[in-house]
Amino acid sequence: MRIGKAAAFLAKLAVTAGLGWWVVSGVSWHDYVVDRDGRHLRAWDQRDGQVLAAEPGREAAWHPAADFRAAGGSAEFRDAGGQVVHPGMSRVLGRIRPAFFIFAAVIIAGQLTLMGVRWWYLMRRESLGVGLWTTIRLMYVGHFFNFFLPGATGGDVVRAYLVTRRTTARTVAVATVLLDRFVGLAGMAALAGVMALATWRSEQTHRAAGAIAAILAVILVTGLVLFSRRIGRLVGLERLIAHLPKAENFRLAIATLQHLPRCPRDAAVVGAMTLGVHLLLAGGIACLGLALELPTGIALYFLFVPVIYILAAIPVSIGGLGLVEGMYVLFFAGGPGADSSALLALALLARLTPMLLSLPGLVFWLGEKGPKARAGSGETA
Repeated sequence: MRIGKAAAFLAKLAVTAGLGWWVVSGVSWHDYVVDRDGRHLRAWDQRDGQVLAAEPGREAAWHPAADFRAAGGSAEFRDAGGQVVHPGMSRVLGRIRPAFFIFAAVIIAGQLTLMGVRWWYLMRRESLGVGLWTTIRLMYVGHFFNFFLPGATGGDVVRAYLVTRRTTARTVAVATVLLDRFVGLAGMAALAGVMALATWRSEQTHRAAGAIAAILAVILVTGLVLFSRRIGRLVGLERLIAHLPKAENFRLAIATLQHLPRCPRDAAVVGAMTLGVHLLLAGGIACLGLALELPTGIALYFLFVPVIYILAAIPVSIGGLGLVEGMYVLFFAGGPGADSSALLALALLARLTPMLLSLPGLVFWLGEKGPKARAGSGETA
């Protein structure tokens, strides 16, 4: 067993390194131009329709701007007789607009807090007796560990462990964590599907259509299997669950999921909060794009961000490193001014900003001590 876990970790480490190399290899720290043969030259200056550029290891020389391929969105040279200079990451990061960055951080913090409120509501339905503030704290702890455990679901394991310290109904408590994850993924898929239809005329949407269709198909099939007892029996869902560790947790989560549509009020509340969570996340990332002055259409953030984070839940790399950044570059590429350097800068901010906001989770984790909490130990739901 230990050998298998070690092999899996090494495989994830290799995938992480490979994805990281793939992303970084296509990024330039300095401004650059691309000649007609596709070679990248470092750009030092531009004036009067000429560019001071040099190949690696050679002395810089002035070249006509017409010798280089056009680069969209390079606002610094818009009036200099041709947009051919691609901004490097140093320039992109150097022009961050603080107001938009702060606004993005506030929105993303609100998204994480709303996730905690949704989880609390799901636990409240099961009368687990875990308070709202405690639930939000545990959500921040799980969010913190999402950055340091494999995939984007490692934090779920931590918060499942912590919530069992606070209630005697431990199996039900763990089931609510699984339920919260199911609801979140389904909500992201639904938002991506709606936005795909709304932005269908975009070439970028067409290029991502295959991934979006695959995600929607998987979510739809999974939903049918989970919600329909008849389909569940046909595919042998119970036999599959029986082979999972702690199978009873999955049975309870699925039973609660099946019961949710039969309670219109609860379904509406959970659905509204789920929509709010994903709108806040995509809106926060869009504000980061505005902070970097990326000319990407706002609607595309509400399409691609859910797709990226659904795929990031697949534990193929450590903490999603390389996978998330690569998907930002892959999906957002092709728009005006969407150079790989600028997109990687967006991806790094999209990772670092929530990471900084998750630091209270570390504080809450370090504060976890004392005997296991009991249901009704002074908390009210």
